[in-house]
Amino acid sequence: MRPRLPRTPDPVEIVTHRIDVKGEATPAPSSLRILLLEDRDDYRNVLHDYLTYRSHQVTAVRSGVEGLREIMKDPFDLIICDMMMPRMGGEMFYWAVTRVRPAAGQRFIFFTGHMNNPAIEFFFRRVNATVLFKPFKLSALDSAIGNALGKLG
Repeated sequence: MRPRLPRTPDPVEIVTHRIDVKGEATPAPSSLRILLLEDRDDYRNVLHDYLTYRSHQVTAVRSGVEGLREIMKDPFDLIICDMMMPRMGGEMFYWAVTRVRPAAGQRFIFFTGHMNNPAIEFFFRRVNATVLFKPFKLSALDSAIGNALGKLG
């Protein structure tokens, strides 16, 4: 019997940030008001911290119900929304938001871990969604933000 070799770990993504002469990170070109919806604490915290680091003002909530409360208070420049959340998932949240703030329909970025779900794929096509599939790199989030802002003109 041949001895088993240890499995090599997956490569680690190395993220670098431009640093100015004073040692501070270069801020993002513009600050956006972002509503972030994610029920998992760990994932929500990472995304919140990253977006805040990029100089955005982030309101992070755990569910579509909480997200609706925030949308009713104020509009947001961008909404980053998980599809699978308890009580109100991403699709139901989208339809509720677009009823009270129709222009917000073009301000969504969705993310999901369910890549081959026909119902979710149908919804994404129907609303011409900007979508990230978990796990995604933070650079992909930056690109998605740029694409979503490009849709707004």
